[in-house]
Amino acid sequence: MKYRRECGRCHTPLAPEGPAYICANECSYCPTCYRHLQFACSNCSGELVRRPRPRAIRPVGEAAVPAPDPEVRVRRATAADIEKVGPLFDGYRQFYEQSSDRAASDRFLRERFSRDESVILVADHQGAIVGFVQFYPLFSSISLGRVYLLNDLYVDPSHRRRGVGRLLLDAAREFGRREGAHYLELSTAVDNPAQRLYESCGWVLDRGFLYYELPLPVPTQGP
Repeated sequence: MKYRRECGRCHTPLAPEGPAYICANECSYCPTCYRHLQFACSNCSGELVRRPRPRAIRPVGEAAVPAPDPEVRVRRATAADIEKVGPLFDGYRQFYEQSSDRAASDRFLRERFSRDESVILVADHQGAIVGFVQFYPLFSSISLGRVYLLNDLYVDPSHRRRGVGRLLLDAAREFGRREGAHYLELSTAVDNPAQRLYESCGWVLDRGFLYYELPLPVPTQGP
C-alpha cells in the first residue's frame, strides 16, 4: 500500500510511521482531523480506522518485538515503593499535557494506596522502579462481576524498547485472572503509539460503545 503523505483535510504531513486514519477508499487524516470529523470520512462518510504501519524489513533472525529485560521483574507495589513511583507518575501526567507537580502527584498516590482504592504493579530493575501500571477496581452491571480499569501505564524513557511495557501488561492480565475479574479495560489517546503494544498483547478495540464524560467543578481544598 502506498500511503498518502498529507492529511486530506488540513494538509498536515503524514509520516509513514506516524499515526494516521483512513477509510475504505484510503482517504487519510491526521489524529486531530480524525477527532473533528467524529471518526467518519468527509468524502465518503465511511468509518475511519487507524492506518497500518508499513512492515519494516528485518535481517533474518532479528526479533520483531524486543525481548524482555531478564533483570526486570514485575511485582505488586508496597507502601515503601510509593515515593519511587512518584517521579514516573508525574511523568505520566506530563505526557497527557498536565503541569509537573510532584507534591500533588505523590499525595494522590499515597491517598489511593492507603485507602485501598487502587492497585499498583511496578517494574523493578535492580531496586529501581522503571515502570508501573495502576488499576482502579470497578464492577460491571452487564456481566455481574468485578472489572479493573487499567488507568495508568508508564515506562521510564531510559528503559523503553526493552519489553518493560509488555511485562507490565502481561502481569496486569495475570493479576486480573487471579482476582477473578471478568475483564480489564482501558482508554487512551487516539494518537498514542502504545495502541500497537495493547493490540499485540490481546487488547481489543471496542467499537460497540461510545465513551462520554461530564466535567464537574473541582472541589476546593480546605485549609
